[in-house]
Amino acid sequence: VKSLAVFSLGVVVFSCNKREIIPPPEPKVELKTHFYGKINGSDLELTQNVNGYTGSSGVDLLINANTLDSAIYHSKLSSTQTLQSVSVGHGSLIFDWGASERPTLAKFESFYLSGLNQQQVFSTSGLSGFTVTYTDGSGKEWRSNSNSSYPQEKAEYKSMATESDKNGDYAKFKVNFDTYVYHTYFDNVDQLYITDSILITDAVYTGWYKR
Repeated sequence: VKSLAVFSLGVVVFSCNKREIIPPPEPKVELKTHFYGKINGSDLELTQNVNGYTGSSGVDLLINANTLDSAIYHSKLSSTQTLQSVSVGHGSLIFDWGASERPTLAKFESFYLSGLNQQQVFSTSGLSGFTVTYTDGSGKEWRSNSNSSYPQEKAEYKSMATESDKNGDYAKFKVNFDTYVYHTYFDNVDQLYITDSILITDAVYTGWYKR
């Protein structure tokens, strides 16, 4: 008589729960941009995230073949819904393009932190000082210059701090200023250039420069 033996094989499964490791949040610099001022006596306020306004920063690099190079940083508050905008700029930071494509962080911090609570000199296009550009609702650009024709002209950083995150290095600031800005155009009838002006007073611009 043949006997059939059936063996049951038990399989034991061990479950191992892996602990999920959540990395700490990466630091992110908070960037805010805002403008308030009087344009020829009329109040104007531009606010980030209102009416399409956002802040941005740019840099003009002046590369010279025979001398040291320079950088002029700008901060701008502009909108996708209107042409009206305000920007400020300040230069120049002297650096060596051959050694670095941008001024070093140390130079960047030293340049802007040293200007806190100091009266700034106005300079055309920010080549050697502070500059303001106002774009009106029709798209005309009005720029400050270095003529100092307005006795009450002034610009002063009321706050300045440098911060960094994975996206870059920033100089965050608040600057107060009063100045004339100018728009020059060619009059086809009289065949000559005409310069108009706008007075900006009680202006407070909060923004940032990105290295």
